[in-house]
Amino acid sequence: AERAVEHGLRATGKPNLQAGLVAVDPATGNVLALVGGRDYQRSAFNRASRSRRQPGSAFKPFVFAAALQRGMSPVSVLTGLNEIAPQGPEEWTPRNVRDDAPDALTLRAALIESNNRAATALQQQVGTRGVLRLASAAGLEDLPEVPSLALGAGVVTPLALTTAYAVFPNGGFAVLPRDLARVRDADGNTAYQQAVESERVISPEVAYQMVSMLSDAIDRGTASPARRLGVKFPAGGKT
Repeated sequence: AERAVEHGLRATGKPNLQAGLVAVDPATGNVLALVGGRDYQRSAFNRASRSRRQPGSAFKPFVFAAALQRGMSPVSVLTGLNEIAPQGPEEWTPRNVRDDAPDALTLRAALIESNNRAATALQQQVGTRGVLRLASAAGLEDLPEVPSLALGAGVVTPLALTTAYAVFPNGGFAVLPRDLARVRDADGNTAYQQAVESERVISPEVAYQMVSMLSDAIDRGTASPARRLGVKFPAGGKT
């Protein structure tokens, strides 16, 4: 994990840039690896567990999962994407990186291309509170009840976001991150044991659909550069 962080940062060509990395077993919540920064001697701040940043589009899967849980499917069509009314008292309205985005998209296509307007429209249909309930159950708490929630307007830690993503590959269960499994005393007796804690958040069917859609994002969507960078194994993800 430390080599991966160093290699990734070196590729940016920015010597002062920092990064964090988290790897979690989705079945148990076990923290398999955690890197808090480039060099502990230069900066002891743990960016993996303490740095709170906006997740941006990495939050969108929880909006889509909430929609699927409400009965929509990956082929449900979102329409009127070029005519979304201004949101809230400050007249906020979402935009995409490109101006030639289509007016209608299926949920699968919208997630593959990370369409901002589609995510916002989906939040309107599902309801912000419904998205917040699912996100909170997955471990992403204290997020704002705002129209831009779908675009990742809240703040989370890399550890919390990584653990929340476990609900997709493990069949729909939220897990708590577990850094210690057991502590033994000098005689070999168990002095402390931390049990695996999990709770169903979404149905197995929704979890399966989300894995399929997130796999498409890696294979042919905005996250496809991961394939060109050497990720050959089955994977799902979100930019």
